[in-house]
Amino acid sequence: MTKRSTTSLITYEQPLNERIRTFLRYEQLADQFAFFVQRQKPYDSHGALLTLIEMYNLVSRSDIKQDLLKHIKRQIDALELLAPQPKVNTVKLNRILAGHKAFYDELHVVRGQINDHLKNNDFFSSIRQRSSIPGGICNFDVPEYRHWLEQSFMQRKQMLMDWFEPFQVVEKGISQSLKLIRQSVPFRQRLATKGFYYQSLDLGASYQMIRIRVDRDHFPECSAGKQRFSIRFLSQTSLEKTPKQTDNDIEFKLACCNF
Repeated sequence: MTKRSTTSLITYEQPLNERIRTFLRYEQLADQFAFFVQRQKPYDSHGALLTLIEMYNLVSRSDIKQDLLKHIKRQIDALELLAPQPKVNTVKLNRILAGHKAFYDELHVVRGQINDHLKNNDFFSSIRQRSSIPGGICNFDVPEYRHWLEQSFMQRKQMLMDWFEPFQVVEKGISQSLKLIRQSVPFRQRLATKGFYYQSLDLGASYQMIRIRVDRDHFPECSAGKQRFSIRFLSQTSLEKTPKQTDNDIEFKLACCNF
């Protein structure tokens, strides 16, 4: 098989349950917020606030704090079961365990929902309500928002970071948990015959995520359940054309993560 530089590969992730799906969405929004909040233009602060609104809405749909506590506790229990194994790196294991336990304790003392601090914030609520309207945050609709955007960068950044602080506690835990899942198994070389790959899953294992690494010429469309999954590799020569499954055999890397 031809070896490719890792820089020419893109990694795609397919969650296998609703909890991991929510965690991945939250992680992406947190990364997006971190990008915008460090940039100085008013429209960057606008992007950061809209991202924070998305995080607020995501948290409002589920008890993400309790879901994360349960998930971290399950990982702690699994890590502790590894401790007696002879080939385990105990130094690394103890470091990971200490980090998980510290986060669990930190999150456990947080009272209520992590977005409670914004529920009675009139300014945030007014922007959130109007953000669902196309072009609804125009200067003539919310002049106080225009006034805020014209404040100094440091003033805007400080306010955004104050609002983000409770969300950041969860972001750290999700990042830590997903890192452990991603590193639980190595990528293995696979071949999709005529752009199609199928695999059954071990019912005795609790898989959380499928990771697919493939070259930039193709992208995967994954259909997954608890017992099996399939991958179709598609190509698209132009955004004006519908993507089509390739007729070629595709070399790719696969990791079925189950920690």
